[in-house]
Amino acid sequence: MTSRPGLADQVAAELLASIVDGRHAPGTRLPPEAVLADRAQVSRLTLREAVRVLRDKGVLTVEQGRGTFVNPPARWAALDPMLVSSRAALEGDRAQTAEQITETRCIVEVGVAELAARRRSQEHLAALRSCTERMLRAHESGDIAGFSAADVDFHDTLLAAAGNPFLAALLEPIKVLVREVRLRTSLEPEMRLAAVAAHAAILDAVDTGDEAAARHQMSEHLAEARLAVERLRALGGPPGAVTGAPDADRDVS
Repeated sequence: MTSRPGLADQVAAELLASIVDGRHAPGTRLPPEAVLADRAQVSRLTLREAVRVLRDKGVLTVEQGRGTFVNPPARWAALDPMLVSSRAALEGDRAQTAEQITETRCIVEVGVAELAARRRSQEHLAALRSCTERMLRAHESGDIAGFSAADVDFHDTLLAAAGNPFLAALLEPIKVLVREVRLRTSLEPEMRLAAVAAHAAILDAVDTGDEAAARHQMSEHLAEARLAVERLRALGGPPGAVTGAPDADRDVS
């Protein structure tokens, strides 16, 4: 029986989901290869490839003669997009995750705004204006998902305008979590209205090429985002709820 790389990746994602939901806790040994392959309805070769994928990412350790063990999340590859959401879900502190995500954004995106003010094109400006208009329309209609999507597009456009692909690469692994935090900080109308005003101010600074103002406005915006996360945490809400663990169509527990 042959193995298909795409199928191995799917089985790896399902096995990762079973680790996140507690069926295979960190520190425990996985069931024998034959058992896992039978449950996943794949060949043992495919199962081995799936295990190799997770071993290479630090999720599993294979010990000759003893079996395959689940590593603690601290040993998982820190910036692997496949693992970021799963690791946050397993470690469990959703509010802390939201705060750390916002911290990371602040470190990167303040500089991004400055570069965007220096390098933006007319096409970038048009796209940024479109995003702010979409945010306002979505706010007025109470479309939370549409508002959050326009917010994400605005920041992605700023990254493009900055003209440095390495900056975008820094945020790529945490994109799923960034989207979730933005969605939850867009729930209250007051938060959305403040975000619209903040994005308009950033756009004005980028439009006029004022690099210092762009830095300042982005810093102010992300400071407000931090406060929004803290308010949600104080109210007992799930500002950093993680729903990005891979879906499992077949049981591989």
